[in-house]
Amino acid sequence: MLRLLLGTLGLLETLYPKRYMRVLTRLSYDYEGDPPTAKPWVVKAAQLEGVLILGAVVWSTLKSDWSCGLCRSGSDDGDSADNHNSDDESSGKDDTDSPDSE
Repeated sequence: MLRLLLGTLGLLETLYPKRYMRVLTRLSYDYEGDPPTAKPWVVKAAQLEGVLILGAVVWSTLKSDWSCGLCRSGSDDGDSADNHNSDDESSGKDDTDSPDSE
């Protein structure tokens, strides 16, 4: 749902940039005084947008770090060592087949 909404807004902004900005400006500013002033909700919306962007960047960074294996715990290293040993055992090699054992 969020992707659809953001995609629609992005499409409208791309196809009709002047109209889009005119509507947003009219919604965001009061023109009762000499200089236009931002409506009270505009500052909160900008803060929320900043938090969402920052959250997306942090989430994306952490997700890429996890997929690269940079955030592994110590227990994962033990598991990989166990898997390595089990691979040697499954290959059929043991110490009795080595030339030193003769």
